Amino acid sequence: MIHLKQNDTGIGVKATLSNENGNVNLDGATVLFCMGKHKITARIEDAANGLVLVPFTNVHTSETGFFKAEFEVIFSDERIETFPNNDYLTVNIMKKVIT
Repeated sequence: MIHLKQNDTGIGVKATLSNENGNVNLDGATVLFCMGKHKITARIEDAANGLVLVPFTNVHTSETGFFKAEFEVIFSDERIETFPNNDYLTVNIMKKVIT
């Protein structure tokens, strides 16, 4: 589970995308982090090792609650693969103490 506070915009979420063959090579790919109504373009930090960073803005974290999320990878040959492919990630955006 990923925990954030309402309106947080910190460093975001780092993730390594992998499947049964190991870390996924993201060279030439586009990676989207789909959470609730948002599709956030993830920054590829290390393509060969599948490392991505999802930057959040206060638009993404303004609504509190639990949200299903997943990474959608669009490869250069137009294949699409979703991570995780057997479940969803859960993002919990908690209300700030003082808003």
